[in-house]
Formats: sequence, structure tokens, C-alpha cells
Amino acid sequence: MYKRQAIDYIVNWYQNTQRKPLVIRGARQVGKTTAVRMAASQLKLAVIEINLERHTDLEPLFNQYRINDLLFNFSLITGVSLNADSPAIIFLDEAQAIPSAYACLRYFCEDMPNLAVILTGSLLDQVLNNYQLPSPVGRVEFYYMGALTFDEFLIAIKAEKERYALDSLSLDNMHLIPNSLHERLLGLVRQYTLSGGMPRCVQIGIDTQFNHADILKYQTELLQTYKEDFSKYQGTQKASTLSAFFNGILAQVGQQFSHKQAHEIARNSSGDNRQLNTAIEHFEAARLFYRVIHTHANAIPLGTETKIRISKFLFIDIGLLLCAQRIPPQSVMNAPLELANKGALAEQFVGQQLLYSQLGYIKPELYYWQPPRSEAQAEVDFIYCHHNQIIPVEVKSGSRGSIKSLQSFVIKKQADIAIRISSAKPSVNLLEAKLNKQKHDFTLLNIPFYLTNRLEQLLNDY
Repeated sequence: MYKRQAIDYIVNWYQNTQRKPLVIRGARQVGKTTAVRMAASQLKLAVIEINLERHTDLEPLFNQYRINDLLFNFSLITGVSLNADSPAIIFLDEAQAIPSAYACLRYFCEDMPNLAVILTGSLLDQVLNNYQLPSPVGRVEFYYMGALTFDEFLIAIKAEKERYALDSLSLDNMHLIPNSLHERLLGLVRQYTLSGGMPRCVQIGIDTQFNHADILKYQTELLQTYKEDFSKYQGTQKASTLSAFFNGILAQVGQQFSHKQAHEIARNSSGDNRQLNTAIEHFEAARLFYRVIHTHANAIPLGTETKIRISKFLFIDIGLLLCAQRIPPQSVMNAPLELANKGALAEQFVGQQLLYSQLGYIKPELYYWQPPRSEAQAEVDFIYCHHNQIIPVEVKSGSRGSIKSLQSFVIKKQADIAIRISSAKPSVNLLEAKLNKQKHDFTLLNIPFYLTNRLEQLLNDY
């Protein structure tokens, strides 16, 4: 039970007199229910918690949008008297069991605006894609929740001195960080990598002084839980086929996912590309995988010029990825993160932090860039937007790793700033990019992994 950004968001949401029903989206076991309970506790409010999987008999009332009857039934179930102005949080959990509960939020908003309603469900998006239900557009708010970020991890393990140090760093002074603190923070990055950010994994780590065997046991169980959910996915695909697709995509994390890779996964899984594409849609809806989509990076918003067929995948959590790919912990503890598993773990770490360092009410999205095949080979791992700037972000080996891809982007887009993330100490360098007799001056920010969550804060200093 520790502090999450989601808790502060829910508290602020409740205190807003113009609030609408809140839909929290996130994978199973990322801490959605706990966040609601802790926010209510902080507000000193009762939580009227209705698990819709256990109360499917309420479905006719939701289908007919009988709000008053639903409120009466909530009172009977919980033993708490409720009315349209009750100072409490109505929490509808596991909403995938009654999809019409989502559509019903419109009428909670219109008919009982003073009532605070939160709805969530780990497979909610799965079922909404398969039901023709009216969507409560403009009548709900969203919050997207993932695993703990590295900063939230530091709060959980009570690394108060390290958090204070990070809060004190800016572009002007970050190069002064002592070697001892730098190494200690990198050690915490490795510790986070082994446990990941799933709340229960972090708690097991805290309880066992980060005994990896205990964490690994739970991670294995959680992965199996995700696979058992495959049988609940809508459609005709067998759970065994979905499991084979799941394992195939796992092996591709951090790599460009092309038609060739898709064909190989489909062939090895006794399926076809159409079935694989459907499976990917299911996995994305369950928030087990996130696409990093190719963008031309010509203008903001980046999503207006994308190629969905050209993408890379990130997994839900770095600790679970480590477990699923059976990467030995020694490869993480005994080497810089960017060298472990050919750099895939480092890219997963950075991508995972960038996803959930964004504002919680904005759907998490990530992009990467590469020039046309006819031009020089280059690939920028992530594209980051800061105000009206489009900034290339590369995950590299130390401060001396090649930055040809960054230079290519800087020249082509006339970018004034670029970011390299690695295990090296932080620094700011003024450089000249060169490509085919073209030149362009730019600022290179060398950012260690432990500052990934702080990019926005650092860029505000630029």
C-alpha cells in the first residue's frame, strides 16, 4: 500500500465539482482497485464497491439504464444507504462482466451528477469492441494506469534520499552528481528491472529484501493468469493458439515488427496473419503489449503521419519480460542495462517510463522514426514531444556510443536538441551533426536511466 500518481488523480477528480464518471483503464494487477480504495481512504469516504462479476443479476437494470433501481440494489448489496447526493464513491469493478454498465455511465452523469462513480475492468476494452453499445461520449473521464514507474518504485521502497537528489537535479547541475550516488541510482534501476513495477512484485521485494526467487515465483503465476484470460477473449481462436502468438510477440519485444516476423510467428503457431492481427488487437486491448509506431515526425501530433504496419512492441512490464524470456538475473546485475539481452531490456525500461510519465488522462502512445529504405540505415528508438518540439531519443551504450541515427534525424528535421539515454553520467554537449556534407548545430542531452521519468522537468530548464 504505497503512493501512486493515480491516487492523487482520483482525489483531485473527486474534489472537482464538475466531475464526470471516471473510467480507469489498465491491465490486470496494476493496482486499479487499490488506488481507488486508498484515494477514498485519503478523502475519508466510503467506497461502495460492486464487483460486477459477482453480481451479473444486475445486468437487466444496466441494460435498461434504470439508475434509481441500481442505486437501491447497491444499497441492498453493501448495507449502506445511498441516494443521488451521497458523499461516497460508487466503484463498479470487473465491468467486462456487464458491458452495458459502461454505457450506463451517461445516465449517472446526466441524472445524478453529484454522485461519484468509478468504473474499471481489466478486460473491459475486450468486450466493448464486441458489443454494439452506445458510448457515453463527453459524459465520462478516463485515466490510464500501468505498472509503477521508477519514481513510484523509489517512493515504495522509501528511497527518500535518492528521490530528494533527483528532485534537485536540473540541466545546469546534473553533471555534478557524485559518482557514488550515480552508481547507487543505477543499482536501484537494476533492482527495479528485476522486480518490475507490478505492485505485488514490488511488495514481495520489500517483504523479502528483494529475494529474486520469491519475486520470480509470483511473476510466473501472474503470466499464467494472463494466459488463462485468453479463454475469455471474444472470437473463435483457441487459447493455445493465442498463447503461441503471445510467446512469439514476446520474443520480438524491442525489434521492428515487420511482415516477415509476423509471417514467421503465424507459421510457427499453426495460424495465419489474419488470426495473428486479431490476437494482437486482443493483447493491446488487454494492455499486455504496447505498440511503438513508426512516424514521419514532421509535425505534432505525431499520430497524423504514422505507419501502423511498421512498429515495435513493448511488454506490460520489464520484470515480467525478464521472467517470460527467462533472462538470468546475473545478466542484469553484472552488466550495464543497455548491454543486457542485446539492449532489449534497456529499450523496454525507457519505453515503459515514457508511457506512464505522460498525463494520466491521455491514452499512452509511443513513436519511433527511421528514414525511407532508399536512404541511409538509421533508427531513432523513441520520438518525444515537448511543447512544439519533436525530440529524438536514443537508448545507447554509454556516453561514447555511436549517435549516427540521432545525427541523421537532426539533419533531416533540423532539430535543435536530441537525447541519449544510457548508464553514463548526465551531461549536456553542444555538437555539430554531419550528414552528406550537411551540417547542423544541436544540443545533446546525455541522460542516465534513472532520469527518464524526469525528461519533462529537465526540458523545462532548456
